[in-house]
Amino acid sequence: MATRRSLTTLAVVSLIVVAGAVAVDAARSQSPTEFAAVSPTPTAMAAPAASPFGPAAPSASAALPPGTFENAVLGYRITLPVAYRRMSASVNPGATEVLGGESYTTSTAEQVRDDCRTGAGQGVGGLLRYGYVTVQAHRNPDGLSAAKWAPGSPYSTHAVVEPAVIAGYDAARLVQGGEVRAYVLGANARMYVLSRSGNAPAQVLADAAESFRAVTPAPLPAPTVAPVTRREGATQLAQRLAQAFAAKDADAIGALMTDCRMISTETIAGAPLGTDHFPSRFAPEFIDALRGHFARGELTVTVDPNLQQHPVSGEFSIASQWREATRTTRIDLLLGERDGRWLWHAATHHFPSRTGDRCIRSPWVASSC
Repeated sequence: MATRRSLTTLAVVSLIVVAGAVAVDAARSQSPTEFAAVSPTPTAMAAPAASPFGPAAPSASAALPPGTFENAVLGYRITLPVAYRRMSASVNPGATEVLGGESYTTSTAEQVRDDCRTGAGQGVGGLLRYGYVTVQAHRNPDGLSAAKWAPGSPYSTHAVVEPAVIAGYDAARLVQGGEVRAYVLGANARMYVLSRSGNAPAQVLADAAESFRAVTPAPLPAPTVAPVTRREGATQLAQRLAQAFAAKDADAIGALMTDCRMISTETIAGAPLGTDHFPSRFAPEFIDALRGHFARGELTVTVDPNLQQHPVSGEFSIASQWREATRTTRIDLLLGERDGRWLWHAATHHFPSRTGDRCIRSPWVASSC
């Protein structure tokens, strides 16, 4: 049971992150990233993620009416209001519990881009700007009914499980505070969980559950990239970042960092002070400013690719020295995995005391502070 909880929680987090930049990304997020995941076969989870600013995932078969989405590999079809689009999808070919899932949103690709640029999509307020509906497919090797499967999943936390028959399928409603927060439907020897977040109305989720249809699942795709351990993935990113900074190649650095917002924090004499001193900056603007500093010879960055790992969170980071004309600042680069990609997504600036020049200029902020 513990395995189901941990794996399911991980999958839930990854889908919610893409929904809210929330990654939230995240925002990677997850971090928000998109995978093409319709009939034909979706991209495997192990494949590199596309940018959230790229084209939306392609529509389902032309024979399907607007608002109807089908995933042949996961084995289902649902209908949503036409305002919703498929935002992200993932398939876990080797998974024993969570096979994969998809997230649908009322946000447009342009709104996601603007939210990243302005920061409007961050925090709880950002999550509530749009509606999100998520569908996840789980293996059900024990052949449990929906009412017996649901209590063993994290979806049931603080919720009452109500047995039901929905669209002709064995099902269960997960009710919290008098509202249905999720539906569980059994089909294809799998459990499909439909949930909502943001400002998605309860009726939208109810209608989606009634529209649910199981389709004969297509074969699961084979992973397209050989799996690596977390440390191996972080090590590879650290080495590539060190090489890109040594070459003063801003474009190469940009390809290795978050494509939404770069979050920075600071410490003074080892005491963390949060993000107030460093407004987060839209990643493309950061790279443009960094390119200018390199071109003018105003900045040299030396990166130590040896990984540091936080003893509690397990998060990886690497140390770097940012040398300007009047000072050298140690900045730790935080590395994280977002939907199968290892990215530099945040930074911690270290200062020995409150005295001296602590005004971090471009590229970290838009102007002198």
